[in-house]
Amino acid sequence: MSEAHNELAGDNDRDKPADGVIRTALSLDKPKSFFLFAGAGSGKTRSLKTVLESLADDIGGDLRRAGRKIAVITYTNVACDEILRRVNSDPIFDVKTIHSFAWSLIEGRNHDIRKWLIEIRLPTDLAKLEDEYARGRAGTKIQDKREKQIASKKKRIEELPSIYTFTYNPNGDNVGRDSLSHEEVIAMTSDFLTSNETLQKIILSKYPFILIDESQDTLKPFMMALLEFENAYHGKLALGLFGDTMQRIYGHGLADLVSRVPERWGKPAKVMNHRSRARIIDLANSIRADADKRKQQPRSDRAGGFVRVFITSNEGTDREQFEDDARTEMAKITSDEHWLVPSEIKTLTIERHMAAERLGFSGLFEPLDKVDRFQTSFRDGTLASMRLFSERVLPVIDHYKSGDAFGLMAILRKHSPLLSKSTLSLTQQGQLSGLARARSAVEDLTALFADDADPSCSDVLKSVATSGLFEIPEIFKSLSGVDFDPNAEFEPTGDDRIDAWAVALGSRFSEVSKYREYVLDLSPYGTHQGVKGLEFPRVMVIADDGSTRFKGLASYEKLLGAKPKSKTDLQNEADGKETALDRTRRLLYVTCTRAEESLAIVVYSDEPKSVADTMVSKGWVQSDEISLRRANV
Repeated sequence: MSEAHNELAGDNDRDKPADGVIRTALSLDKPKSFFLFAGAGSGKTRSLKTVLESLADDIGGDLRRAGRKIAVITYTNVACDEILRRVNSDPIFDVKTIHSFAWSLIEGRNHDIRKWLIEIRLPTDLAKLEDEYARGRAGTKIQDKREKQIASKKKRIEELPSIYTFTYNPNGDNVGRDSLSHEEVIAMTSDFLTSNETLQKIILSKYPFILIDESQDTLKPFMMALLEFENAYHGKLALGLFGDTMQRIYGHGLADLVSRVPERWGKPAKVMNHRSRARIIDLANSIRADADKRKQQPRSDRAGGFVRVFITSNEGTDREQFEDDARTEMAKITSDEHWLVPSEIKTLTIERHMAAERLGFSGLFEPLDKVDRFQTSFRDGTLASMRLFSERVLPVIDHYKSGDAFGLMAILRKHSPLLSKSTLSLTQQGQLSGLARARSAVEDLTALFADDADPSCSDVLKSVATSGLFEIPEIFKSLSGVDFDPNAEFEPTGDDRIDAWAVALGSRFSEVSKYREYVLDLSPYGTHQGVKGLEFPRVMVIADDGSTRFKGLASYEKLLGAKPKSKTDLQNEADGKETALDRTRRLLYVTCTRAEESLAIVVYSDEPKSVADTMVSKGWVQSDEISLRRANV
């Protein structure tokens, strides 16, 4: 091997010292907090795994003897499972999502929970609602909703003294009278972290280190509480943050996280991008240049790569045809015929509703995604009420249609109360009776799909509820008054979860399959939220403000020079606050950095020429990397 090659190979490993800084900081004798900057494709998860393995080898025995653990907080259940897999599920690592971890800290503290709800949370919520009601206009739907919410808050305050044990499911709907909402658990734990001395001592005795993956997206109140907690007890524990503020994709993250990190913290950084080819990394560096000037370097064996921008008019363009033409051109440019197969390309949109619209599950998506308490679990496929359709009914229909009797019976034995041990008699006659009921229930359900029929979700739910084939989530029982009929007269309840499902149940059941393919990342479409941390050989980014529902929150037209900044943007800029351009730049950065080999950016604009000029003048692309076309009007 040549000396030059050795030098280049060493350069590819230039980030290894960062792992050493982290390992040194995680000392039981002298713990030191740190923030690791780890950009796209830098091997952040690999670093976390390396550090955890080292900790298990070096101090695992000490931790076990002392009954202590290392807390590892991730953003999703999928990330939890991946980290557990990488550390072989070693019990010294307490790996949880943010909601699971928060609940683990306060679960069982029923007196404190009740007191917090009665004295702090509910009076605050009630005062805000009553103020809004006093200023509202009588007879409007929003005013009627406020009135119901006020009555609901007052009723809850009255009931709280009789609730002795509180419940919470980090992945559930939490609709029972004794249950807590996701927001309440985070707010309460954040408050307790900074005010409850007993809880603080328990945390210090249990966790010498608290490590947070994707820290830039950790819920703002919880992150602020952790920073305050660490400041009070630094030297007694280490708080380790892993992330990249340029990849903050949720509005609930702490925007100024980096500036809040104390000078005494360690600040290791990774500059390599092991994922993408050089041309894609050059573009990514240019995109973030106006944000923080950080740059990444490609591996010595990852030269080349392709970036092309396809721009056309926002109005009058057949989007499906234009994107198909772009894929055809990419196949020629890259000499990669996989670009001709849509399923071989990851197409990324600015928001989920665009993907839902293109894939055909908007009927389910639109009402349910508007519910704040549903969003996280609905978007990652873990919403309890949704699982009745996606993980119970859908597999039954699929197995039945394919003639897979074994797979069908496996689903029923796992999930159907008709075949549970408590339902089946120990006698053979009883077992036959239970099987007969299950068979009849399946026949009634599958009859709805005869001759390729596509029943509504409400029809499916009614069949399952009538036969008892599966347990019906509590939230659906509240809709029994409308007999699961989306066309029936429905009086809004004031509970946005129930009201959303009343609308969503009217959608076709075929949307469930499309939704499930999307959340399992089996579809060719994705969003910046869903693919952060993932990578694909071929990526097509769709920049289409005309299709977005979140006007003002992001704008490719502004970022790319087709529209001027608004007064709000200018004021936020003057005040040092985040603007629509800041958010859009992050979205574009995250989506573009998913590409390994080749990247196509498709832009729909009211001013296509201005977009092309802006991208060239910024140095993002060369003029020969742009395809500018007129709409077919």
